[in-house]
Amino acid sequence: MSEFKKVVVAYDDSEGSKKALRLTKEMAKVRPEMMIIVVHVFEDKVKNVTVEANEQSMEPLPINNYPADGIQVPPLAFEQRSVEKAEHAIVTDSTEQAEYNARLELSAINADVKFKVLEGNPAESICDYAGEVDADLIIIGHSSTEGLKRKLLGGVSQKVANHSPCHVLIAK
Repeated sequence: MSEFKKVVVAYDDSEGSKKALRLTKEMAKVRPEMMIIVVHVFEDKVKNVTVEANEQSMEPLPINNYPADGIQVPPLAFEQRSVEKAEHAIVTDSTEQAEYNARLELSAINADVKFKVLEGNPAESICDYAGEVDADLIIIGHSSTEGLKRKLLGGVSQKVANHSPCHVLIAK
C-alpha cells in the first residue's frame, strides 16, 4: 500500500463530500502524520425567494417603486400598503459555510489540515491543484444524482478519477 502523506479532499458540503470527509477523518486517526488539504471549488449560487409581507423584517414600504427609507413622505393610500410578497436573494452553497462545516468535522483530529478555495471547473481544478501540491491521494465523494447529462458526460468524481495525477478514492 502506498504512503499517503498529502491528501486532497474535495468538499462542497454535499452528502457525498461529507462521506469523503468522514473517510478522511478515519484515515487521519490511523495516520496522524498525514497532511490534509480540503479543497472547495468556488460556486456560490444566489437564488431569489418570495417572502410573504408579514415575514419581512422592518423594511420600508415602497412608494411607486421607490423605497421610503429615511424620506418624509405623505401618508400612503390603503391599497399601496398591501404589499403581499417581496423577492429576496439568498446565497446558497456558500464557500464560507462549506469551510466552516469541514473545519467542524475535522476539529477532533490532530492531523495537519489546510483549506483551499479553487475556481473553475470542479474536476479540472481539483486535478490541477493535486498536481501542483504533489498530492498522493484525492478523496472525493460519489454523487448520487442521476440524470441524462451525468450519464452522458460523467460526474465530477468520474472525471477526477479519469484525469487525476495521483490515486483517487471515491467515498460512497
